[in-house]
Amino acid sequence: TYAMLRAAHARAREGGRVVIGVVETHGRKETAELVENLPLIPRKKIDYRGVTLEEMDLDTILERRPQLALVDELAHTNAPGSRHAKRYQDVLELIDNGIDVYTTINVQHLESRKDLIEKIAAVVIRETVPDSILERADQIEVVDIAPNELLKRLKEGKVYLGENADYAAQNFFRLDSLTALREIALRFTAEKVDHELQAYHETKVNAGPWQTNERWMVAVSHSPYSERLIRATRRLAYNLEAPWIAVHVDNGVRLNDEDQNQLAKNLSLARELRAEVVTTTDTDIASALKRVARQKNVTQIMVGRPTRRPLKDHLEGGSLLERLVRESQEVDVHVLRQDEPVRMTSRFQIGLNFESGFIPYWNALWFSFGLALISGFLEPLLGYRSVGFIFLLGVLTVGWLSSLGPVLFSAALSGIIWNFFFIPPRLTFAISGSDDIILVLTFFVVALITGTLTSRVKKHERLLREREERANVLYEILNDIASSSGQDEFLRRVSSRLAGVLGGSCGVIIRGPEGKLDPIHSYLVSPGEKEFAVAQWAFANRKRAGWSTETLSESKSLFVPLEGNDEIVGVLLFEPKRKRTLTLEQENLLLSVCRQLGLALERHFAQKKLLEAERLRESEKLHQTLLNSISHEMRTPLTAILGTAAVLSDESNPKSAEMRMSLAADLTAAGLRLNRVVENLLDMSRLNSGALALRREWHDIRDLTGVAVSRIGRELETHRLKTELPEDLPLVEIDFRLFEHALTNILLNAASYTPKGTEIRVRAAVRDSEIVIMIEDDGPGVPSESIPHLFDKFYRVPGTPAGGTGLGLSIVRGIVELHAGQVSVENRGEGGARFKITLPLGAPPVLPRDLDDENPDRR
Repeated sequence: TYAMLRAAHARAREGGRVVIGVVETHGRKETAELVENLPLIPRKKIDYRGVTLEEMDLDTILERRPQLALVDELAHTNAPGSRHAKRYQDVLELIDNGIDVYTTINVQHLESRKDLIEKIAAVVIRETVPDSILERADQIEVVDIAPNELLKRLKEGKVYLGENADYAAQNFFRLDSLTALREIALRFTAEKVDHELQAYHETKVNAGPWQTNERWMVAVSHSPYSERLIRATRRLAYNLEAPWIAVHVDNGVRLNDEDQNQLAKNLSLARELRAEVVTTTDTDIASALKRVARQKNVTQIMVGRPTRRPLKDHLEGGSLLERLVRESQEVDVHVLRQDEPVRMTSRFQIGLNFESGFIPYWNALWFSFGLALISGFLEPLLGYRSVGFIFLLGVLTVGWLSSLGPVLFSAALSGIIWNFFFIPPRLTFAISGSDDIILVLTFFVVALITGTLTSRVKKHERLLREREERANVLYEILNDIASSSGQDEFLRRVSSRLAGVLGGSCGVIIRGPEGKLDPIHSYLVSPGEKEFAVAQWAFANRKRAGWSTETLSESKSLFVPLEGNDEIVGVLLFEPKRKRTLTLEQENLLLSVCRQLGLALERHFAQKKLLEAERLRESEKLHQTLLNSISHEMRTPLTAILGTAAVLSDESNPKSAEMRMSLAADLTAAGLRLNRVVENLLDMSRLNSGALALRREWHDIRDLTGVAVSRIGRELETHRLKTELPEDLPLVEIDFRLFEHALTNILLNAASYTPKGTEIRVRAAVRDSEIVIMIEDDGPGVPSESIPHLFDKFYRVPGTPAGGTGLGLSIVRGIVELHAGQVSVENRGEGGARFKITLPLGAPPVLPRDLDDENPDRR
């Protein structure tokens, strides 16, 4: 706090507008003196349970809009009733409004350090601040003091006063705790500075590594000696507490199964030892290592002692070690000795790698013989030296069509043929003229350069093509995941596409509802008992297992766990057609696809959980609403039935015929009311389940209205009912019972929510190809805010009398929509509400004429 106030005074002297939002002096005299000369915003008082609490007045600070605000104790919890629960949220709002903030925080309040410090200091930390807040800070200043000096200040009363100082000295302020806290604070600051330096360094394209912190890198190949390099780098990096990287450069050389297995083993060892594994593609290994070192800000590179390859080293400007030392002056290069000499084949000794099969050499042989035959006819006209250019043109042609091996073979064979058959003295390998010797040597040099350049160009083309194919596959797989309509579809599509790329069969097993693998949830695969056991192991241990791994390797399939950000969601199975180890590119593609599948499945499961939670909430809400709604509607008729039954069973009470008729009418009314409640519930259940089937027949609207009115005649006795139905109304094709139910619900609604003695009107008219049925009343109408919700389930207009389940109008909408119609409500201009049902008109059947009408003589 003292350091913050001093920095604020320096800002004020520079002309900045500074205010104190909140500062806690804790009674320290020297701190209080620094507060006096700065504008102070009075704290806001908040009344909480009879106690007056004071908090920073955020609104006043925003109104004054200073350039800098001082906010002490960032981890403070605000009093209930404040705008934000935490003070750091107040600080974020100030920053978002363009106000700079100086704030203070103790290291124990950092969220990421909370558990560690609680263990060290044996105290419970109740207030924390997310690390992301400090990541937004433009500057962090560590106010550091030696633990002994801090304890001295504590004894002098400069930290806490009175009993607080004694309590602190016995608990938190111990020498070992303070030393550990000091180290944690310094390390946190160093990490932030290192991250800022790394981010700044990434923006500098040509900047070399800055040795502010050690970073190790080891070059990994398919050599078995790479294991020693990896372990040695791990030891050195661990001793220096430095991060380290394992880099493999794919230079386009085809590896056999043995080399591919060794490479996979080396990279797996690096991952197990917690290295950051980086794979890159480049025909020039030295350039690739320098590029990665520059990107990752590497300061130390570990390589093995290279084998001498005179020819290739000469062509490439030196060995890998020589080039790294010469061209990477800003990085230290370490060479690990080898206990045993490396036994290499002759092709490695000369530094050439012939990747072509037999056919290119055979074609080069016959092509050279063909050129020799053509040159034999042209030599008398052109001369033997011009013939040499024909052979050189042939070598260039072979170089364009083939790789380095066939080019060198063609150059050697062409040179021999040219020398033996054309250069004097002929039919010998002797060369008489010095200019011919130079010409032959030039021929070989040009052929060698051409072959080397051609080989590099073809490698580049192949690497670019493979990279493009891999990018296209990933794009198509991501597109499959994004465009699929459901989980089953994208799992099948992605598995099929991946199987085609890798050359085998793929399938997916995802976890069941209980969180375990379930063979029922398998896609494009039917695992046996043993295979499923391997899948369960990979799922439980979150590691690859099966074929090409060191775990349960006898299995015929490779099992890769599918992991999301927070959980494991399934296992991918890959069974190769040919038992050949996957290349590094294929393995990276497989792991990338598994990662995307894991994330997609995790999102799918999360969505299912959200939907299930939403359904549970809706079900709970529906359950509660249902109980609340029907309790009154069912209790009222049940009470009437029980009361009437009690009266009838009372033998002491004489019952006249008129009384029995009245009681019977009450029983009938209560039973009908209870029956309507049950019908509404059953109809709503059938509507929601889709099990409600229509029995549509042609009916007259006037008959429908008459039956509905007679059914609820008792409820309509207190109102005047008027029907205006024209005689020429066409027939409509409806389910009579259901539509009678719908019309009854609307009439009951009108009778229940309009004053007694008012008029209810039922009208109908034909408009275009539709028939419109309108039920109008003279009541108070429907509040405008309730009109959009009036047909929702269990909705009742606020302020209306108790009674009703809120299902009647919802059932009306369901029934009308089943008939391809529409129902709506509106307020009439002269008062009251108007319900409008619109139904499409069809072609009614043609009724047969009466036989008497056809034959008058029969009358």
